[in-house]
Amino acid sequence: MIKIKVVTPVVAGLFCLLLSACTRDSAPVPDVSEINVDVTLIRFDEAVFDVDTNQIATELNRLDAEYGNFADLYLRNIMPVRRADFDAEEQIEVMAAMLRYRPLRVLDSLVSEKFDDAEMDRQVADLEQALRYYRHYLPTAEVPDTLTTFVSEFGYAALMYGENDLAAGLEFYLGPEFDYTQVSAQESIFSEYLRRTYRPEYLTQKLMQVVIDDRILRPRAGRLIDYLIYEGKKLYLLERVLPYAEETQTQEVTEEQLEWLRNNEIAIYANLQKEDQLYSTDQILIRKLTQPAPYTQGMPTDSPGRAVNYLGKRIIQAYVEANPQTTMEQLIAIEDGQKILAGARYKPR
Repeated sequence: MIKIKVVTPVVAGLFCLLLSACTRDSAPVPDVSEINVDVTLIRFDEAVFDVDTNQIATELNRLDAEYGNFADLYLRNIMPVRRADFDAEEQIEVMAAMLRYRPLRVLDSLVSEKFDDAEMDRQVADLEQALRYYRHYLPTAEVPDTLTTFVSEFGYAALMYGENDLAAGLEFYLGPEFDYTQVSAQESIFSEYLRRTYRPEYLTQKLMQVVIDDRILRPRAGRLIDYLIYEGKKLYLLERVLPYAEETQTQEVTEEQLEWLRNNEIAIYANLQKEDQLYSTDQILIRKLTQPAPYTQGMPTDSPGRAVNYLGKRIIQAYVEANPQTTMEQLIAIEDGQKILAGARYKPR
């Protein structure tokens, strides 16, 4: 089964110099040194752009043989080489055109420079450490053992494919040195509130978000409270697997926006109650409140998008504090948002 998750176009691995000073709550950081995690890196980005354009048919067969179902996923779903309406000859022509396409080759060159062997060794080490924490909290969950890197035209920042394998589109992590607005200033994925996370230090975080999204099921009930708790669980687990990441990183907000969230927790909760939204089943409203945006609908423009998700995380934190015997697996299994809210004895501050 191919599982693809588009991650908001994308900290992981940036450990604080003073580790104990960076945690967001009082939860102790577990020792995971004895947990075995080994991630194999596959540089599919290098393989594709090393293709001999004089022997494309042979090279396509080689990619299939060496890179299995990811090669077919890439050529069929990520880049439109194997469209159903292309015959074999047309596929070869499209592949040749793709390899000659200058903007794509420029991206590949920038990626190769930014993500050399030393940088990818650091990225894999960061991912492995995050997966150790993940296995600590969810010992029965499957843990990915492969990371495949690729370059495309800003299709996917991170995804899961095959048997729980991970892949990352490295063009989403080039950092502030690359002007993403030159690609397209009109495309929403290049909006400032999204592109500020297009940095190498966000790679592990985006991959772990895919892993967590795959593990925590979306609410079957359609109320906003259920979605708040769902998003809160994901943020809470993300902070556990990245225990030394700054909260601005895991929330994907600026320092000023984080301060706004901390200062307006009561106001956010009161607004949801006043507008009678907490138990709303309006899916359009729920998407607007919980999905990325320049700011949160119905709140001041200096609020970050998804401000209500911060509230969800705070409710989860309160629930864990009130029910310390609850394991992560038990917490995830509780689907009823109202049950979590009641059990949290939550009081916004």
